Amino acid sequence: CIRDRYQRRVHGEMDLAKLRSLTPEQVVADPKRVDAVHRSLRSVAPSLAEEAAAVSQACMRPCAADALPVMGAVGGVEGAYLATGHNCWGILWAPVSGLAMAELLLDGKCTTVDLRPFSPLRFAR
Repeated sequence: CIRDRYQRRVHGEMDLAKLRSLTPEQVVADPKRVDAVHRSLRSVAPSLAEEAAAVSQACMRPCAADALPVMGAVGGVEGAYLATGHNCWGILWAPVSGLAMAELLLDGKCTTVDLRPFSPLRFAR
């Protein structure tokens, strides 16, 4: 993540296989990747990339192996539900995720969005 004085953020990706072997303290921004993200930004929005980033950082994000959120009933545990793994999109997806989970909890089914692709049970298959 690159952040400038206006709090604009540019995100890159991390090798998930490598991430699994690291402790949180070992997760740091790779200067080569930061430079690549900055070059990419400069190519699409030169005015945004004129000044150097104030902060370059790396962090662990909640993300499932298939990069989809995990939302729905937990198999074999009555009354247990998950709504997690939204990665960097959590704040943007919060309204629809909250509505979907409220429908599931209160009505027993979700009509706002099809939760099947996000089912926690997909990992048991």
